[in-house]
Amino acid sequence: MDIRHIKGQISETILSEYFLRYRFYVFRPLAGFGPIDVVAVSSRTGNTYLIDAKAAGKRKLKGRVGLHLIYRNLSKTQKLLGVRIAYVDIKTREVEIRPRIQEITDFKKTKNFRVD
Repeated sequence: MDIRHIKGQISETILSEYFLRYRFYVFRPLAGFGPIDVVAVSSRTGNTYLIDAKAAGKRKLKGRVGLHLIYRNLSKTQKLLGVRIAYVDIKTREVEIRPRIQEITDFKKTKNFRVD
């Protein structure tokens, strides 16, 4: 199996766990390929989010300090469907979704925020 496919599967699994911790219902396409890797439905609002998981790639930029995230472009189909990209750092398990999902940001601010 190609290492890129392995990284992709790990990224999707970490992303699924991320959404579950924020009380989302998580669905993954049966076919295993396509413009969407994860469908997340909020258990609080019913909002549905279509997500494409990407293993976070970083590079050093000339004249800047530290490593910077490599942003990916959506395909025409993904743009049409309203897909968001989730950058998943496999080593740290950090997830960054673009554009952000406001209800996750709001949930982090509540007193009841606990994901362990």
